[in-house]
Amino acid sequence: MHTTTSSRAPRFRLSPRARKSVVALHIVTSVGWLGITAANLVLLLSGLSTADPTRQHAAFTAMAMVGETLLIPVSLLTFASGLVLSLATKWGLFRHWWVAIKFVLTLIAVVLTPLSSVPGLGELAAAVSAAPSGQLIDTSAYAGGLLSAGFVSSGMYLTCVLMTAFKPGGRIRKRR
Repeated sequence: MHTTTSSRAPRFRLSPRARKSVVALHIVTSVGWLGITAANLVLLLSGLSTADPTRQHAAFTAMAMVGETLLIPVSLLTFASGLVLSLATKWGLFRHWWVAIKFVLTLIAVVLTPLSSVPGLGELAAAVSAAPSGQLIDTSAYAGGLLSAGFVSSGMYLTCVLMTAFKPGGRIRKRR
């Protein structure tokens, strides 16, 4: 890394190899985060719609195993790699609308993941563990929150993908 003095250039630049590595990390973690969320939605819908207690328990247990293990580290890696890319490239953090919007959406998701999604998955897993193996659990306490979280976060991640692909909004004007 080397520093630059131009007001338009980033404060520090990544070497081409380092930039490509951070871009790759950002893409992999972003796609992973979306994939974990999509998989958890499929498992949730499967568990909510089945009449088979074994299938329901398996779906909800799998959701908790994957979500509790991966959601927080993947969300943090996505956020950190995006922050590095915005600060170390010409795009800047608050220079272009699409970057600023992605930053805010990702920050919201990173904050809400440990506050709502992961605890909800833990509660669902605890309910499945406490239930007899041949009995369906009552999902009314969990379904709404987990469905909402899954659909809202998927929408946010897809918005970020579209922002990256189309880069809408132009530059943010500086105040004088």
